[in-house]
Amino acid sequence: MPPSSRGETPPTHSVAESVTRPRCRRCASSGVAPGAAPRDIFCCSGCALSVRVPRDAEGNFPANAALGVALAVALLFFNQLLLASLVWLTPGSSSRGTTASLACGALLLLCLAGTQWRVGVRRSTECIVIGAVGLVWTLAVARFSESLGLLATSMYLLWAIRGWIRPPRPPEHVL
Repeated sequence: MPPSSRGETPPTHSVAESVTRPRCRRCASSGVAPGAAPRDIFCCSGCALSVRVPRDAEGNFPANAALGVALAVALLFFNQLLLASLVWLTPGSSSRGTTASLACGALLLLCLAGTQWRVGVRRSTECIVIGAVGLVWTLAVARFSESLGLLATSMYLLWAIRGWIRPPRPPEHVL
């Protein structure tokens, strides 16, 4: 007999809702790569970086690979911004400066996309963002525009490190 005919209230949740979705190890946001090991689940490379760059008792950062990647990304973004600024401010250096700015941006995008892939961030949202950034980047190269290249890398950099900006959740919220 169905529950409603016996006077019982039907359950308010479905079977799909009772299955817990994987959550980010640092900030507990959902929608991370399915099938990843529970200790390796991150929502973005910012969360993965903040977990992999620990601090010691005095608050110092040790030298490790994650810190090297973070410094490389920061250096590439700074150089792209600097070269784009030089193109805007110096009238005679537009061709070489634009080429150098776009090259730094291409390296930065490859580094960020590789980091995102390596930490297991493969949601459909990530693919949409990478596709949109790829379109803006293609337009930047087609128009030979350092401004559009800087816009594309800025968008993707902010998207990739969004978890680092979010505060970490207490451990009881993380699966």
